[in-house]
Amino acid sequence: MTGSSTGANMILDEIEEEIAEYIGTRYAVVCSSARSSIRFSLLSLGIGHGDEVLVPDLVPEELPITVFCTGASPRFCDVDRRTCAMSFTRFQQSLRSNTKAVIFAQLYGLPADPSPIKEITEEREIALIEDASQALGASINGKKAGACGHVGILNFNKSLNVPLGAAVTTNDKELASRIKSNRAKYETKSLFASLCYHIMELSGLKAKEIIQVVFWGDKYLYKLMHETLAKKHFQEIEGWTKVNADALEMWGSNSLTATIINQLIAHCDGRYWHRRKLEKIEIMLLKKEFENLGNYLQDRRKSAKMYDEYLKQGGYEKILVPPNSISSYKKYPILFSEKTRLSKCIKELTRAGFIVDYRYKPLHMSPSFGVMNEDSNFKEAIYILEHLLPLPITLSMKPEKIEQAASIVNLNS
Repeated sequence: MTGSSTGANMILDEIEEEIAEYIGTRYAVVCSSARSSIRFSLLSLGIGHGDEVLVPDLVPEELPITVFCTGASPRFCDVDRRTCAMSFTRFQQSLRSNTKAVIFAQLYGLPADPSPIKEITEEREIALIEDASQALGASINGKKAGACGHVGILNFNKSLNVPLGAAVTTNDKELASRIKSNRAKYETKSLFASLCYHIMELSGLKAKEIIQVVFWGDKYLYKLMHETLAKKHFQEIEGWTKVNADALEMWGSNSLTATIINQLIAHCDGRYWHRRKLEKIEIMLLKKEFENLGNYLQDRRKSAKMYDEYLKQGGYEKILVPPNSISSYKKYPILFSEKTRLSKCIKELTRAGFIVDYRYKPLHMSPSFGVMNEDSNFKEAIYILEHLLPLPITLSMKPEKIEQAASIVNLNS
């Protein structure tokens, strides 16, 4: 082992200890992305073909694709409009004998209490994966988001000034060890990244600048991977990933091959996440940025208080933070009473230069995975799609921009 890799491992151990201490778990395993973290967790839990994983109907599409990559079936569950998290009632109705894991997502930084679901999953020996990708720093009844399930998932580029990096948190020593083994197996070293950082050391260029170059270079390389490996089976249709029927048929007949899985991952790598091993300089940046988390959370909560002040009730309602909980405010979500007013407001915000994102289409509408969920009711997810506006909160957002965004909402509500 070289001195460089030894140093990287030491820093990695340090940041993993810091993350675990902050979240309140015994272990943390840093990965390249949140979706890799979920995949490694599912694999380490022994989830595979014939198993079913319950997924909220209102989350990014890459989540059920990640489940699919293990050979398991993603089954969607309606959400609760008061929290945007999985509905407990629908969860109970969706359970089956082959349900082996539940992914409980905390959206927009909103803390939602998974303890009623956790009680049932523990009784039935079902793994509860708490996806706190958007909720780093939030807390529920005195527990940090990411510490409420059997496994917690964190995503650092959602909350820190880093282009990539995520972590799995758990109290299970053996599970943490298996996740590390899967990380070592599936995350490969990037020759492109290594070359760029070597040039940086020789030229004296700034680390942050080179990291951005590497990040965008990786995205281009993965796009090439998609063009050469994955396009045959996976295409973009109206914003959805369309899985070729032959691949789904192989999946259904227990013949999902490593080649098909790798092509699917290649497709998604071109759009969503990285599977390469983090370099030493990236781990160092992550460690430094993690120390700034408290300041970032303070800024986001100040922005939320300004929205509280400027937004006038009328034509919409705020999604309230539950008692004994603290939001990390990835976004400031509100629900319009009329969907036509929502559409008008989004147009006005976009015209004013605001980015309106993190609006998800219900997964049961997916052309690939919807057929697996035709017998369920998703009225709450549809309601949120038609009425929810996640107002922007960014690390660099100035007070006057928050006031402007709130004014546009008030004028269009």
